[in-house]
Amino acid sequence: MKTRYFILWLMAFVTIAAYAQGPFTIVFDKTSHNFGEIDQKGGPQTFSFEFTNKGTEPIIIQNVTASCGCTSPDWTKTPVPPGGRGFVKATYTPSAAMPFNKSLTVYSNGTPSPQVLHISGKVVAQAPRVEEQYPVVAGALRLRKAEISLGRVTQGATKSDSVEVINTGDEPVSLAFTGVPKHTALELSPATLRKGEKGFIRSRFNTAAMKSQEWGIVKHLVGLTINGKAQDAPKLTIAATIEDDFSKLTPADYENAPAVSLKETTYNFNTIKTGTKVTAEFELTNTGKSTLLIHKAYVECACLKISAPKSVKAGATAVIKAVLDTKGEDDGNKFYSITLSTNAPSQSAPVLMVTGMVTK
Repeated sequence: MKTRYFILWLMAFVTIAAYAQGPFTIVFDKTSHNFGEIDQKGGPQTFSFEFTNKGTEPIIIQNVTASCGCTSPDWTKTPVPPGGRGFVKATYTPSAAMPFNKSLTVYSNGTPSPQVLHISGKVVAQAPRVEEQYPVVAGALRLRKAEISLGRVTQGATKSDSVEVINTGDEPVSLAFTGVPKHTALELSPATLRKGEKGFIRSRFNTAAMKSQEWGIVKHLVGLTINGKAQDAPKLTIAATIEDDFSKLTPADYENAPAVSLKETTYNFNTIKTGTKVTAEFELTNTGKSTLLIHKAYVECACLKISAPKSVKAGATAVIKAVLDTKGEDDGNKFYSITLSTNAPSQSAPVLMVTGMVTK
């Protein structure tokens, strides 16, 4: 009985051995590859899996499929003779920063088939370049942005903010400013930036120092002078939205405050020819219990002229008129905004829109 089992085992071993070294046998040097860490912006990465034809007949790679569209396969397209060498290439294109583990399935007339190859690694985020972090160029200085936006500032208050800069030149840089309004203080900190040094342009905006009381969106353009040389561009914008101080209002104050109700907030003039004038009217009702003050109506475009009452009594309705002159305007879809500054705590800055298409 033992002799019989031994004979059966021997026959099976010989069969397997014959199968492993049959006429069509493909043997890869390695079946997995780890790329390690790959730069997210480093572009496609390629590894070639080399194989040998260990059989007695030519090996033909019939097809190779990838588990992911991020991996592109290539392979030896001609028959590989006995003892010859061939390849299957895997090209991985990194995208999101994260580990990856992908596979290629190789179909051939060889044994084994199909055969699976693996690639793995980790895509790491590349630190942004200086040009990307500081896109605004002013001589040897680069700025993260060309605007210091202070957001909402209550009447009579002071608020500060800054924008980061870097000296990309070979020489130290000092900075001066032109066209600075008296209620704004600007400085470079530190006062002199060495080569490659980072710093801040700091702004201090004091509404109490304004010559006259201003409301709503306020913007000032400031010129830059670097090492005594005035820069043609860019201008630094200092922006703020000045509003009433509602922080001290009591519940009774809120109950008796004015309130804004607009019948429509958008006027669409559809399609008009360049040079056409359009008049948009917005009906505003004061649904509160005290007089509504309209401090200001702010528009970005000089093409839009606004007429609005200074005040609206409780329960009364008024009309805000916007006259749009499209002379000189480019054709295309248009979106013009009107931002009101009011003393209504529930809606201190309602926005109206004038939209439409201008054609030549």
